[in-house]
Amino acid sequence: MTQYFFKDYLIFVNNQKKENRLLKLYDLSGKNDLRFSPPCWIVKICLIHKQINFETEPVRFSEKNKIEFSNQQLVPILKYKNGFVCDSWNILNWLNERYNTKNIFCNLSSKNFSYFLYLWTSRQLLPILFKIIAHEIPNVLEGEDLDYFIRTREERINGPITKYKSTVSSSIKEFRKLISPIRKIIEINSFISGKEPGVEDYIFFGNFKWVYSCSNCDLLDVNDPIFTWYKKILKLTKR
Repeated sequence: MTQYFFKDYLIFVNNQKKENRLLKLYDLSGKNDLRFSPPCWIVKICLIHKQINFETEPVRFSEKNKIEFSNQQLVPILKYKNGFVCDSWNILNWLNERYNTKNIFCNLSSKNFSYFLYLWTSRQLLPILFKIIAHEIPNVLEGEDLDYFIRTREERINGPITKYKSTVSSSIKEFRKLISPIRKIIEINSFISGKEPGVEDYIFFGNFKWVYSCSNCDLLDVNDPIFTWYKKILKLTKR
């Protein structure tokens, strides 16, 4: 019996035929094998949702050589027997078309709304969240990864990594206000997808997993319906 492990989720493969079909997800890793990448978490939880066996390959910022085969430098990458797929949204579409177990997108409306959430979170929410946790992210990195992160991010923001530390409180307030429409949906339905969790929830979840993996900030009030929702989705990753 071969055991594949990522975080708290175990997958067992008990024959060679299945092992040959096992998918490999290249997943961003920090100190102590911490997995914190939002797009990587989206893919992982969708794989769990579809009940697909897979293993993860940790990739640190300084380990670009591990993904040279993809001719680009970003994770996630999902590798299968005859090829690979890059970019979390492309991977979700590939999984939905390739595997007929538990559809990721229920219909075209679901797919369109999911894509909206995907773009909204990456272009509107993640920049705000970065300002909230930027000064704490170095705590989950070490060695070459730490040097790489500080150098590249300070070039990107044209200043020190602590640039936004004094505005954390105001950024949290801005973030809580910005996600109020999602809060209303969760209050009514329990999940963004409806009465059961789905891809819309997994896309939104990646943001919070990133923050709570890298920071001790009070991003959400414990009485916030979104915090309760987050705990529910978190349990799905620990099956």
